[in-house]
This record gives sequence, structure tokens and C-alpha cells, in this order.
Amino acid sequence: MKYRKLTDINQAMTASEDAMRQADLAFLDELEKVADAIRKTAVERPVILLAGPSGSGKTTTAFLLERFLDGWGVETHTISMDNFFSTMTSQQREMAATGKLDLESPARVDIPYLNQHLQSIIACKPTWMPRYHFPTTTRIDQDWQLTRKPGELLLLEGIHALNPDVITIPEEMTVRLYVSVRTRVTNGETVLHPSRLRLMRRMLRDKNFRQRSVAETLSMFEHVQAGEHKYIAPYKKRADFSIDTFLPYELGIYKTLLDGELEAEMQHPMLLELRQIWDDVAPLTLEHVPADSLVREFAGDSVFQY
Repeated sequence: MKYRKLTDINQAMTASEDAMRQADLAFLDELEKVADAIRKTAVERPVILLAGPSGSGKTTTAFLLERFLDGWGVETHTISMDNFFSTMTSQQREMAATGKLDLESPARVDIPYLNQHLQSIIACKPTWMPRYHFPTTTRIDQDWQLTRKPGELLLLEGIHALNPDVITIPEEMTVRLYVSVRTRVTNGETVLHPSRLRLMRRMLRDKNFRQRSVAETLSMFEHVQAGEHKYIAPYKKRADFSIDTFLPYELGIYKTLLDGELEAEMQHPMLLELRQIWDDVAPLTLEHVPADSLVREFAGDSVFQY
């Protein structure tokens, strides 16, 4: 577990306009090392499994890894496990609306359907891919077609990607990655748990793309965390590589973009640590955040399509 002093972050991120890009380049350097290791075993291990909790930046990490691999001539196809959710029944929709359906459970995934598709793709057969339509909680089974060629990679990202009860293809064919925020920020008195940074990412994403208020996201997070402890954390030890997605300027960006709504919720017990360091965070603007930054997954205006 890494620790970063908030005073050092404030000083570094306000020192120059290039500071944010330099922070992203340091993150990209770590990803490049992982991508290079994946490249070296591409023939015998063509499937990359990438898991992590909510707000960990899985999708952007997957896209960045794909960009490295594609650039080296190792064609990589990234797909999301979310598209393999089962269509909800009317009863399940009612349960979900009242918070009685466990949305974090691997039971939400159509496991036989997912593994049939993985086996077909690995065998280089033309495979019709699904797309999950979240507004109607419905899966469209033949949305587009994927044909993997020999030597190409498949990157599957999702919260249950490291669960062997969900992904049943042979383990020796896979490279397994776990991504999350691992760095803890401290102002000398209070240490901010990494899950609180992921919570802010989720707040911003929900506000920008899912029409949810900060209060609504906060009310759901306890259930999300329970799902993490039950369904995701037990499998992170299976990872070949663990990636810390922390970027030092994030807190300053979130202070600028969330400050008004977040201030109104600061008495919530889950925000105790954040409340104790919030006044010490130097606000930053999106102006100099790179378009390919992981932060853009939550803040918007990314070069990637989510």
C-alpha cells in the first residue's frame, strides 16, 4: 500500500501546467510494462482477464492496454462482461427498483452463455456478440460480430473476471489482472481510504452519465462495497499483475467538479475521512487533464468511447 502526502500533491500539481500529463505518463509507463509482459505470452495465453471493484478504472485501463498492444502489432479485442448480463424479468426489475436485488452478484451474469462465446472466440470462429441495454435491462444477443484471428488477443473486463466459477476456460490460457486504487492520501492526521476515491469517481460518473445525484450514489455505495468484499476481493490474489490506478491530481479535480453537491452530504458517516481532509485539497480544473486520462472515464470528454 502506497501513501502520498496531500501537501506534496498540492505542490506538485500546481507547480506547472504539464504536471497532470506527467502524472499520466508515469501511469502509462506502468501499464506499458504490463502490456509488454502480455505480448510475450500472447500465443499461449490469448485471453486477458481484467477485474476490479466499481470506480477502479477498469474500462480505461483495458483501452490503454489495447492501445499499447495494437501499436506493437498484437491485435487486441476488448469486450465487457456487462454485455453478458441476463435480461431482467419484470419481478427482478421491481426488486432492483426497491433495492432488493443484489446487482453485484455473479448470478447477474449468464455464465454458460458467456463461456460459450469465449470458447467460440478462442477457436477463431465468427461469433455474434451481445450488447446489454441498461435503460431497459435487456440483452440484445446479436449486436455485432467478432472473429479473432490466430495470434490476436481477447481482453475481457468486468468485476467478476477473476472468479473461476464465472470464467471456466482453462486458466493456463489466461493472463489475469486486478486494477484498483491502492494509494492512500494523508494530510498528516487523516488517511483517506482508496475506496473513498473510487466513490468520488463513481459519484462523478453517475452525475455525468447516469442522471444520479451524489446523494443517490452515496446511498448505493454501502451495498456496492458489500458486493466487493463478497464477490471481488476474494479473487484478487489470483491476479498475475496488480495495477494501482491512482492519479495524484484526482482529488483536486473532484473538489472542483463535485464540491457543491458533496458539501451537502459531508455529514454522511461514509465521508468522515474525506470531510477531515477536504479543506486541505487544492482545487484543480479539467483544462490540463489529458484526453486519454483515466479521470476522463468519469469526468467526460475522453478520446475513448465507453
